[in-house]
Amino acid sequence: MQIDIQNKKNILRKDILKRRNDLSDIERELKSKQIINTLMNLNEMKIAEKICVYVSKGSEVDTFSLIEQLINMDKAVYAPKSDIKSNLMTFFRVNSLSELSLGAFSILEPSAENEKYECSHKNDICIVPALSFDRQGYRLGYGKGYYDRFLKAFKGLKIGICLDEFVTKTLPKFDTDIPVDMIITENEKYMCKGGK
Repeated sequence: MQIDIQNKKNILRKDILKRRNDLSDIERELKSKQIINTLMNLNEMKIAEKICVYVSKGSEVDTFSLIEQLINMDKAVYAPKSDIKSNLMTFFRVNSLSELSLGAFSILEPSAENEKYECSHKNDICIVPALSFDRQGYRLGYGKGYYDRFLKAFKGLKIGICLDEFVTKTLPKFDTDIPVDMIITENEKYMCKGGK
């Protein structure tokens, strides 16, 4: 059963990554801007003091403008740093995009010398990446489980961002998969049944 789920995930992962990579830069940039605009207008974003956000790479929804806007609003912004040996991800404060440096998986990461994120409030937000989400909030990631391990202990609001064409009715999932509470696409805001 577990192997069957893993095989289904791997097939989907390969297919969706190819489809996402095939999108033009212009289309992806436009859709990213629409997603970030919707995200920034959420009341939850306005009241949140601490926001954890991934640093985008390749064909992911671009988060660089989001990080910059949040820093300019004096929000406490934290980005992930991955430890390949332990398969754990820790978030550290980002004070400027210029201080990010290349880390694990060729992703830009903050310095471990910066303030470490401590999950302290239900108003905190984590912006979660995925190749695909389903309507219940479950995600198809890259298969390493970093976000599931982090989100298990996260007390705040989990918001997934994704292109609308990669939101599906249902995804194969393990018992350890953690759903998000909300998904924002360029067209829709989905409240998820799998989450809160």
